[in-house]
Amino acid sequence: MKQPISVLARALAVSVAAVAPAAAYIDPGTGSMLLQMLGAGIAGAIFYFRELRMKLLSMFTRREAPAAEDGSEPPPGGTPS
Repeated sequence: MKQPISVLARALAVSVAAVAPAAAYIDPGTGSMLLQMLGAGIAGAIFYFRELRMKLLSMFTRREAPAAEDGSEPPPGGTPS
């Protein structure tokens, strides 16, 4: 039985070597969709890493992590509305 990695490496080498030039184009609708996906990915990453940073900071400081903005937790010392 052959090594699976060597088989995959050979398959990758054959597929890269057999690439032919494509006669294709990206129309404006596809281009704008790609830009929208890129923008959404960047915005999502910003919000994800902001939340991660806040949780990490709360582990090393006396401050608590900010509560969820959807109102799922009552404010400290207050009554739930």
